[in-house]
Amino acid sequence: MERNQGLCFFILAAIVAVALRPAPTMAGRLELRNEIKEVAVRKAKLSVRCRSNEDDLGWDVIKPMESRVWQFTTMNMWPFQKTEFRCQFRSGFGTTSQEVVTVFSVRSGFRRECGFGGDECTWVAKRDGFYLRKAVRDKDDRQAFVDILKSKWVWKW
Repeated sequence: MERNQGLCFFILAAIVAVALRPAPTMAGRLELRNEIKEVAVRKAKLSVRCRSNEDDLGWDVIKPMESRVWQFTTMNMWPFQKTEFRCQFRSGFGTTSQEVVTVFSVRSGFRRECGFGGDECTWVAKRDGFYLRKAVRDKDDRQAFVDILKSKWVWKW
């Protein structure tokens, strides 16, 4: 009898362990684009400093009409939901109104802001501000994009 209880406990523990195992998704993708145009190149450059929970990626300069892309594995199961990228931005027009902008997070509310699928977030710097490029479906159910202004450039210095 005790042997059967021990076996049942072992099987139950194995099932719980498999069910609670964190499940990574391989589709995490972050893109930062510089679409500032029709100004002097010096003013159109975008300086970016990004960091995740584990890594500081340092400062980088993105020239006009260029982009930077990062791909990474995310953990999507509680309590392991922790992948988050935050960036600082500087341009010839100023900085974003927030000192540090969260540009990717596994939190479901944030991921919905990026559009359907939610594992890809694209941010775009333009002359008048900083935008989230949201993936949407058009009336013919094709993928389309809408740019949503998240911050006008401001001077803080």
